[in-house]
Amino acid sequence: MARKENINFIFQINNKARSTNFFILFIVSGIVFLGLAFLFLAINMNYELIATIILAIGYFVLFNKIKPSYFEMLVTEEHLQINFYPVSSTVRHYQSIEMSLFQLKGFNIKSSILGMKKELILSVESRYGIADYPPVSITILSKTETAQVYHVLKKIVETNTGRKS
Repeated sequence: MARKENINFIFQINNKARSTNFFILFIVSGIVFLGLAFLFLAINMNYELIATIILAIGYFVLFNKIKPSYFEMLVTEEHLQINFYPVSSTVRHYQSIEMSLFQLKGFNIKSSILGMKKELILSVESRYGIADYPPVSITILSKTETAQVYHVLKKIVETNTGRKS
């Protein structure tokens, strides 16, 4: 039997409840739009059918552009791990970023689409210089959770800036 690791996290945050709610919203809205389309088709209301289809396409395009995602950040004494997957899909595509704390050299939280989309970009030290990880969606983190992530990452970067390589 494999022995389980007992890891002591300094910081741990995730948005499991909110991401589950967004996934349910995604599925339910698809069912509602499909039901309305069948209803309008059955009772021969063509203009309403076209409006429903256009509205549904716009809604799902916007939903996918915003990229609501499950987000989990785990910090130990030596490592930073970020786990994430988009909830605007019925297929889970789990991704993870893991690094030693000393590798983190910077980060940026970028907003777009009228502030509805927020992304976290981590900059790390590599043998080729400073490199950025692809953006991680933090769209559905609350303001408090975003502030906590910002504070923890800022402290890690400040600690690394004071440390000589």
